[in-house]
Amino acid sequence: MTEKSSRQGAAGRKQEYVELHARSAFSFLQGAATPEELIAVCAEHKMPSMALLDRDGLYGAARFHLAGKKLAVKAHIGAEISALLDAPGLRNHRASMSIAGAADKPGDQRNPLIRALEEGDRVFAGSFSTETNNSVAPAGAHYKYSGRVPRANAQDYYLPPARAGSSPQIFTLPLLVRNRIGYQNLCRLITLMKLRVPKHSKPGECAVTSGELAEHAEGLICLTGVSDGPEAMQGTVEWLVEIFDQENVYAELQRHFNREEEARNHAMIETARRLKLPLLATNGISYATRAQRQVADVFTCIRNHVRLENAGRLLASNSERFVKSPAEMVQLFADLPEAIANTIELSSRLEFTLEDLGYEFPKYPVPPGETMTSFLRQRTYEGARWRYSGSNGSPTFARAQKQIEHELALIEKLKLEGYFLIVWDIIQFCKRHGILVQGRGSAANSAVCYSLGITAVDPVGMELLFERFLSEERGEWPDIDLDLPSGDQRERAIQYVYERYGKLGAAMTANVITYRGRSRPAHPEILSTLPGRAEFAPASGTALRRHGDLSGSA
Repeated sequence: MTEKSSRQGAAGRKQEYVELHARSAFSFLQGAATPEELIAVCAEHKMPSMALLDRDGLYGAARFHLAGKKLAVKAHIGAEISALLDAPGLRNHRASMSIAGAADKPGDQRNPLIRALEEGDRVFAGSFSTETNNSVAPAGAHYKYSGRVPRANAQDYYLPPARAGSSPQIFTLPLLVRNRIGYQNLCRLITLMKLRVPKHSKPGECAVTSGELAEHAEGLICLTGVSDGPEAMQGTVEWLVEIFDQENVYAELQRHFNREEEARNHAMIETARRLKLPLLATNGISYATRAQRQVADVFTCIRNHVRLENAGRLLASNSERFVKSPAEMVQLFADLPEAIANTIELSSRLEFTLEDLGYEFPKYPVPPGETMTSFLRQRTYEGARWRYSGSNGSPTFARAQKQIEHELALIEKLKLEGYFLIVWDIIQFCKRHGILVQGRGSAANSAVCYSLGITAVDPVGMELLFERFLSEERGEWPDIDLDLPSGDQRERAIQYVYERYGKLGAAMTANVITYRGRSRPAHPEILSTLPGRAEFAPASGTALRRHGDLSGSA
């Protein structure tokens, strides 16, 4: 085969690449594209899959999965986790510590820092003197931390050497979910971190500890990170290998035409060669298309509380963090073809999708000798005999029984007994303590809900359609809304749920509501702060003239 035909054959071969590190707009003020937009561009480039790694959460995973399912793109799940990393050689040392602001406690022989970390005391400053055969820190090395330390295993914390006024260094670790166990572990890591975030904290102020990472590493793939990730030092990467195992650590490389980034890439390649780690090319996606760079710049200004014209080097130097085609990425890493090939190999290892998640409603505690099914039936028929007495124009029990049995059969088939019993339990608590409570919405179409005292509308007498509330064909979970009075009574009911089911078995949710703007030109003062400044042109009424990439009146 001639050299020319060889080149033509190589050019004709399909160029494959999978993007495995992307942020969406759910990484608030750090991503400029919705999950749907990322998937759409991915489908245009005919990528078979893509990974979404939002910052410290799985907020966009559901929408990412649904969009991928619609366009036949496999949606890999992961997250960028804030981690307070340990340092090699400091894990098994003995330390003596003097802490300013952490008073000694009589009879407590623990190291003051250890005690502070375990009890959540406030730590201001201190100094280690280490005694170990292989210590990387000199005796008397200074460590500084300001703020309240969350309660945890003290040995899990490493406070790196810092200058006066600085805080412990928190790294960003990109983690990908390999299987269902990995998804569970990632969720637990995020939960552990979020539960100890102080009120009014800023993003990144809390992190998982090294001990927590080690405990929940199974089923996860770790990338070594990018510009704000761990430094390309052999010792630090060895630490990641120690936690996640060698086959689950990939040396991540990104190229955005930045000299400092390329220097870091060279150091990471050298470290990866020594440790025999696979290289992995990603583009660190922050927006779907080049045009969305402008949105990303505005978000950067909002995040840093500056105006666009004063942002300077806070803004990215170019617009390279968009979803590039496989051909573009292959060309970008032409000298490292294995970094591209490994994206396909790693994607094949990521077996988990949200399709495999499944869900099982909580189990309601029932008396000995009872099952949730039998207990729900008893409570339902007790209430039904009282509700459907046939007096005052209400239907008779015999008339309502057929509908109740139909509903109970479907509830049991869908394994929702625990859900109805939990709602019934909350209703009973409110009634015992004189708290006004009322179920509303489509639950009023259920004779079971009426019999349990959850709703006050008789669906049998009013001939309401139960399937509007719960239908096997529709494949949706039931939704029972309870109205409670505001103030102390509402809070009392909420606290009962926490006490009854535990702090890890109950949670408050928040709705993020967005509004579409009116279809009219934005105010000129607002437009003047955006890239490609716009101004009113006096020629034709209120037409807008845009400078930059467009010209003429709009």
